[in-house]
Amino acid sequence: MRKTPLLVACALSLTMLTPFYGQAASSLDKINQKIAQIKNQQKAAENRISEIDNQIQVIESRKTEVKQDLATIEIKLNTTQEKIQTLDRQIGDTTLKAQDAAVQLDEAEKRVEERDELLKTRVKIMYEMGNVSYLEVLLGAKDFGDFLNRLDAVKLIVDSDVKILEDNVKDKETIEIKKVEVDTHLANLEGLYAQTSQLKNELKHQQKERTVAIAQLEQQEVELEEVKLEQEQAMLDLMGQMKSALSQKNKLLQQKKYTGGRFAWPVPDSSRITSQFGLRKDPFTGKTAGHNGLDIGAPQGTTIVAAADGVVLISGYVRGYGNMISIDHGGDLSTIYGHIREGGLLVKENQVVKKGQKIAEVGSTGRSTGPHLHFGVYKGRTVVDPMGYLR
Repeated sequence: MRKTPLLVACALSLTMLTPFYGQAASSLDKINQKIAQIKNQQKAAENRISEIDNQIQVIESRKTEVKQDLATIEIKLNTTQEKIQTLDRQIGDTTLKAQDAAVQLDEAEKRVEERDELLKTRVKIMYEMGNVSYLEVLLGAKDFGDFLNRLDAVKLIVDSDVKILEDNVKDKETIEIKKVEVDTHLANLEGLYAQTSQLKNELKHQQKERTVAIAQLEQQEVELEEVKLEQEQAMLDLMGQMKSALSQKNKLLQQKKYTGGRFAWPVPDSSRITSQFGLRKDPFTGKTAGHNGLDIGAPQGTTIVAAADGVVLISGYVRGYGNMISIDHGGDLSTIYGHIREGGLLVKENQVVKKGQKIAEVGSTGRSTGPHLHFGVYKGRTVVDPMGYLR
């Protein structure tokens, strides 16, 4: 006979709660969707900022490499410039030597011409004298003393002629050799100067390229920093949106009022209570300890239902309780359902549930000695005896 009033009360409670929780479900769904969207946007912004930081790091590394290259090029440029200056001096000195050698060669050629003229004059005199040979000069001596005098004179003439010829040959060979050496050295220097000048031009080109590359990298870095700043500002905006959305959600949850009345029995197919709320002998330690809930024994897989309308706060593994569900019923009142079997969690966090709706299945996960439901009731953060809401 007592079941009828209970059914009537449950039906009335369900009828009274349906409009509110239907509206709450719609509002919460929208807020949760908005929160999820904001989280996705925040994640995207974080990823973009991380990506930009990585790109900036790559650019900084590249800038360091290019600057090192530029420093090396500038050192080479300075060395090359010093070498060019040295070659300039050497070319100047060698040019002077070449000019001096040319002057000496001109002087030597003049000396050769003078000696040639002297020889020509001597030949002319001999021709005018009837082409008298040195032998005839000697045989024409009047006496032996005259012969000796003539012999000395002939010898001096012959030696003089030989020396003239030898000097001519020597002057020409020496000056020509010297001129060839100077010209060769000058040509080598000019070749080195051309190569060094070309190297300088190449280094200048490389220097320009590196300078332009650094400028481009710095411009890229500036642009990335601007994008990063935009993303960071977007993150701030999203944080504000998230704060607003969470505030709206909190207000909506706070506005919910528990309408009172009995909770639905969480295990409709079993009324076997294996452990009451309060002090008991701990099955694991054997010591007397407080038990913050009601244990209802039932076979593995038995249906567990929500005790009242509400919003799922937790649906997952919690140490001690194993797989567990926590539901907020408004009015600072919440319930927990522990030791749910693996694969027996049938609702998700933030999901709106109805009183009597199947939410899980009995199991023995966590700190449990066998299949049962640990049912707990909290008023705020204080655990209370569930039987006060089930009777």
